[in-house]
Amino acid sequence: MKKLIILTMVLAAMQSGIFAMAAPKESKPVETKASTATKNIKPKVPQVKLQAPSGDRYEATVPDTLDLAHRAELALRGIAGLTDSNNGYQQWHIINWASNPPNLIHHYCEMDCTTKQWDAMAQLRAVCGSKEFMDIEEGMGKTIMSFLDKDDGLYYAKYDPKCPWVYDNVYTNFPDTPLEKQDLALAPASGLVLYSMIVRNDLGVTKCEKQIRAMVRGLDDLAIKKDDYAYFPDGGPGVIPCSRPRSGWKDTTERLPGDVSGVEEGVLFEKLRAIRGLSMWAERTGDEQALELAGKMVRYVMKPQHWGNAADPPHVVGAEQGHCDRHFAAFTHILRCVFEYGLVTGDSRIYDFVRSNYEYIRSHGISRIGQVSYRANLPFMDEAPCFLDDLISIPIKMSRAGIGDYWDDVDRIIRNHLVESQLIRRDLMERVVQNKPKEKIRKGRPGEICTDNVLDRMLGNFAGSLMPTYLVPRLFIGCCIGNGGRGLAHAWEGILEGQGDQVQVNLLLNRASKWADVDSYLPYEGKVVIRNKTAKHVSVRIPAWVDRSKLKAGVNGTDRSLSWVGAYVVFDGMKSGDKLQLDFPIKEETVKLTAQTKVGEFTTYTITFRGNTVVDISPRNESPGVYPIYLRDHMKTAKKAPMKTKIRFAPDKTFRW
Repeated sequence: MKKLIILTMVLAAMQSGIFAMAAPKESKPVETKASTATKNIKPKVPQVKLQAPSGDRYEATVPDTLDLAHRAELALRGIAGLTDSNNGYQQWHIINWASNPPNLIHHYCEMDCTTKQWDAMAQLRAVCGSKEFMDIEEGMGKTIMSFLDKDDGLYYAKYDPKCPWVYDNVYTNFPDTPLEKQDLALAPASGLVLYSMIVRNDLGVTKCEKQIRAMVRGLDDLAIKKDDYAYFPDGGPGVIPCSRPRSGWKDTTERLPGDVSGVEEGVLFEKLRAIRGLSMWAERTGDEQALELAGKMVRYVMKPQHWGNAADPPHVVGAEQGHCDRHFAAFTHILRCVFEYGLVTGDSRIYDFVRSNYEYIRSHGISRIGQVSYRANLPFMDEAPCFLDDLISIPIKMSRAGIGDYWDDVDRIIRNHLVESQLIRRDLMERVVQNKPKEKIRKGRPGEICTDNVLDRMLGNFAGSLMPTYLVPRLFIGCCIGNGGRGLAHAWEGILEGQGDQVQVNLLLNRASKWADVDSYLPYEGKVVIRNKTAKHVSVRIPAWVDRSKLKAGVNGTDRSLSWVGAYVVFDGMKSGDKLQLDFPIKEETVKLTAQTKVGEFTTYTITFRGNTVVDISPRNESPGVYPIYLRDHMKTAKKAPMKTKIRFAPDKTFRW
C-alpha cells in the first residue's frame, strides 16, 4: 500500500497531547544569553574568514522596549545552534523540541531550507552587527557553494551514502518508487540560493556574481517552456519533487487544474521561487534573460486554474482576485516572488492581484495581532512563523510602492505574533517537555538523530506553530527558522529609511542607523525620541491610533508646529545632533475579536491593547503542556518605560531584500 508521508499531516496528528492546567507565575519574558551548547559548537571544515559587518558601535542609554536588533542577535544564535557541524553545517530539519526527550532529525528538506538559514544569517548579522558564529556561517556557505554545479550553475542534491536521509522515501511524489541514486538538480532550492547569493553579493559578504550568472542560465535551461509561460514539473517517479536527475527530466507533465495531490496540496508553483531572484538580478544588472524567464514563470503562476475558492459568492471571480482555499503560506510565498517581478516591470495588474490576495488572506483570523491561519482545511487552525515573514514583507513593499498604507498592519504583527513566536524562555520549553510522556527515541542511522542540548540550541529560534495565546507543542520543520529570522530582519529594515539628506521613519520602534537613531518608549509611554545625525528633512509616520489633535513635537526642547503629508508629520531644517521628541497620549482599549480555532469552532478573545501592543488576552490555554505567550503583565501596570545602557550598532550598509 502506498504511503505518502507529508509533514503537515504528521503535525496535525501530533496535536492530541494538549491538556489543561495552570500557566506559570513568571510573566516577564527573560531574553536569555547564548547557551553554552551553542557557544561550544566547533567547526569541522576549514574556517574561512568572514568580514564582520562594518558600522559604528557606541554606548547609549535607551528605553528597554522592543529591540529588533537584540531579537536578531538571538535568532542568529538560534540558527547557529541548530546546524550540524558534522554534516557540513546543514541544519537539523525536524525539531522535536516538545518531545521527552527533545530530539533533532535530519531530513531531505534541509537541502532546501539550509539555504534559508544562510540567507537569514547574513541579514540578521547586518541588523545586529554580531561577530559570533562567523565560523558556522562560513562553513554553511562553503557547503552550499560546493553543491553548485560548475557546468550549469544549479544547486544539486549530491548522492552521498553517508547522508541517506536525502534520498529517503519521504515527502516525495511517488514514495513506492525507489529514488534515483544520482545527483538531482533542485529547482526550489536553486531559486532560494539565487536570492541568497544576490543579497549576500549586495552586502559584500560573499562575492558570487559569477555563480549568480551561471545559475540564471541554468534555471533557463531547467524550466519547461510552453507558449508564453514556463514552469518546473514534479519530475515523475523516484525523484525529489521538482528535481531533474543528471540524466534528464523523468517527467515534464504539467499539473492539471484542481490537482491537489502530492506535496503541499499540489501547489506546484510554490516551487517557482526563482522568480524573485531572477527579477532582483534583472533589476540590478539589466539581465534580459533573467527578466524574460521570470515573466514566463509569472504568467504560469497567475493562470486562473491555480486560484479561486469554491466558497466565494457566485458574483465574486476569486481566480482573478487572488483568492485561494488551501495552504495560504504557499500562496503568499509565491506572490512575494510575483510581486518582485511586478515592482521591476511596473505591472499594475500584479499590484492589484497581490493586494487583493493579501487583504483576502488577512481576513482569516485576528489580523490585528497578526494571527492568520496558514491553512484553510486543517482540523487545527494554527499559524506558522514561516507565514509571518510574508505577512510583514508584502505590506511593507506595497506601502513603499504606493499601493496603500499598510504600516499599521506591519506594526501590529511585529509587536505581537512575530516576536511572541520566538522561543526565548527555556523554562517554558522545559515545562512542556516535563509534561510529555517519556518516549523511546529510535536508534536511527549514523548521524541522523541528535538529543544533545536540544532546548539550549532552540533558544532564539521560532516555533513551528502558534495559536492566539500559546505556541503549539509539537515538532516543527526548519523552514520556520529561516523565515522567522528573515521576518525580523525585514521588519527592522522597514522601521527607517534614509536617502541623501532625508530620513523617513515608518514605524515607532527602536532602531539605530547612520542617518538617525529612534528611541521608542511604547507601549509604556506615548513618547518617541529621534536623535538626528545627517538629515535635514525628517518625516515620521504617526500610527492610526494616535489622536493627532493631542500630538506635540519639539526639537531640542523648543516646540515645533506640525506639518502633515498624509500620515507623516514632516520636520525641515534639521541639523546634525538635533533631538526631535514626539509626545502623545497612549490609547488603551479592550476589544473582543473572534478566530476559528478548530474547523467549525470559534473562540472569542478579549484583548487589551496599549497602542498596537497586546498587553493582555483571554481566554488562555492553561495547560502546562503548552508554551504560553503574551505574558505581559509588566506592560499593563508600568507607566514609565524602563531604561538600559547598551552598545548600539549602526551599520554602514543595509540589505536590499
